[in-house]
Amino acid sequence: MKTKSKFWRFLEILPGLVTWLALILPVFFSFVLPSAVAIFVLIFDLYWLIRALYMAWYLMLSHKRMKKALRTNYGKKLDGYVSRDGLSSRDLYHAVIFATYKEGMGTLQPSVKSVINEDWPSKRKIIVLAGEQRDYENLMEIYSILKDKYAGKLYDFMVYVHPDGIEGEVRGKGAGAAWAGKRFSEYVKNHGLDESNVIVTIADADTRFHEQYFNCVAYQFLKEEDRHHRTFQPIPLYSNNIWYAPTVSRLMAWGSSFWQMIEASRPWRLVNFSTHSYSLKMVRQMGYWSVDVVNEDSRQFWNAYYAFSGNHQAIPIYLPIYLDAVLAGDFFTTLKNQYLQKRRWAYGIEHFPFVVIQAIKHKEIPFRDKFTKIWRLFEGTISWSTASFYLMFVGWLPSIFSETFRHTVLAYNFPTISRMVLSLAWIGLAISVYVSLSFLPKKPKDVRITKYFEMIADWIITPVSAVVFSSFPALESQTRLMFGKYLTFWVTPKSHKEK
Repeated sequence: MKTKSKFWRFLEILPGLVTWLALILPVFFSFVLPSAVAIFVLIFDLYWLIRALYMAWYLMLSHKRMKKALRTNYGKKLDGYVSRDGLSSRDLYHAVIFATYKEGMGTLQPSVKSVINEDWPSKRKIIVLAGEQRDYENLMEIYSILKDKYAGKLYDFMVYVHPDGIEGEVRGKGAGAAWAGKRFSEYVKNHGLDESNVIVTIADADTRFHEQYFNCVAYQFLKEEDRHHRTFQPIPLYSNNIWYAPTVSRLMAWGSSFWQMIEASRPWRLVNFSTHSYSLKMVRQMGYWSVDVVNEDSRQFWNAYYAFSGNHQAIPIYLPIYLDAVLAGDFFTTLKNQYLQKRRWAYGIEHFPFVVIQAIKHKEIPFRDKFTKIWRLFEGTISWSTASFYLMFVGWLPSIFSETFRHTVLAYNFPTISRMVLSLAWIGLAISVYVSLSFLPKKPKDVRITKYFEMIADWIITPVSAVVFSSFPALESQTRLMFGKYLTFWVTPKSHKEK
C-alpha cells in the first residue's frame, strides 16, 4: 500500500471530525446555551422542509422525463440519424462488462438475457464477464453455460479472470474491471474495431437493461460533439425483487433510486453511480478503473474530471436499469446486508483526499468549479450522517439537559413549531409514495393484493429507517476513515425468490 502524506491523512480525518463535532457540540451547548440550540434546530427544520420540497420537485421532474423516455422508440430516432462529424448508429458497437464475484446463475442469466433482448443488432453486441481468480470454478461454469446458450446472438462473449493478490489493489470491482478493460482494449485493436466507436457499459452483475437502453445511449452519444469526455448515466431502479423484499429494504431501495432521479434532473451535480456507459477510447485515456478504492464508480467521475482538465460531464439517461433490492435468506441477515451495503456506499468519502489534492494540482481548472464540486462532496457526506439525528433527536436535548430552559416560552412552543414545520415535509413523502407505486413491476401471482397497502404503509417508518440504515452506516464509514480502519469491498449477496 502506498505511503500516505500527512496532508492526505488530514483530509481523511476531516469529514469524520466535522461530523462528530456536529453531533457532540449540540449536547454541550444544550447545557450552556439551550435556547441557541433550540433556535438552531428550528432553523434547521425549516431548511430541511425547503430542501424536501425542492427535491420533491426534481423527483417529479425526473419522473415525468422517465415516463416520456419509456414511451420513446429510440431505435426510430436513430434511423437515418447522422452526427455532425458523419457518425451513425451503424458504426457503433455496444460492449457490456459485467463485474462478477460469486454470483450465481439466478443473478447473471437474467442480466445477460436483457442484453440479448436489446433492440440492437446482435453482431454489434459484446458481453464480457469480469471475474476473479478466487471464484474461478463457479465463474467458468456459469460462463460456459451462458456462452453455449447466447454466443450465437452476439459479436462475441468472453471472460477475463483477474488474478488474486496483486500488490496495491483493493479486492473489489474496480480492480477486476480494470484488468478486463485493458484486455478488452487489446481485443478491440486486434479485431480491427475502432475504440472510438465502442460504447462500454460497466454493469453490476444484477443489472437488467431496458430494451431501448442501447439505442438511447447511442442516440445521446451521437448528439454529443465532445462525446469522448462524457459519461452516460442511467437511473437505477432497485425493483427486480421488490415484491419480496422486506419493508426496510424497499425503503432503502426506493430512496437510492429517488436520489439518482433527483440528481439526474440536476445534471450539474450528477456523478457516476453503479452502471454507466462511455466510449472505450475515453476509458483508456483516463486509465481504465481505479484499482485501489472501494467505490470505483464515483471515482470514475473524478478520474475523468481531472484527466480531461475539468472537461467531463455525466449525461443523464432517463431510461432505467433494473437491479436487486437487498434480500437474504432470512429477515435479520437482510437487515445486516442492507446496513453493510449502505456503509460501503457511504464510504465514497474515501475520494475526498484525492479530489482535494488533484484540485490543487490542476490549476488550469477554474477555482469556482473545483470548489463547488468539493463542497458538494463534503457537505453531502456530512448531511448524510447527521441530518436524521438532528431531525429526530437534537431538538429534545435542551429540554433534557437544561432545567431552566424547560420553563421558557420557547421550550413550551418548540414541539408545536417543530411538528408544524416537519409535518409539511410529508408532502414530499406523499410524492415518493406515488412515484414508487408508478414504477412497481407487475405483481407476481403468488403475492397478495394487500401488498400494495403494505408498500404504502412502509413510508411511515422512514424517519427511523433513515437513522438506522442511512445515518449510522455513513457515520461508521467516516469514523473508520478518520481512524485509518479502512474498509474493503463488500459484495452484496443476492437472493432470488423462485416463481
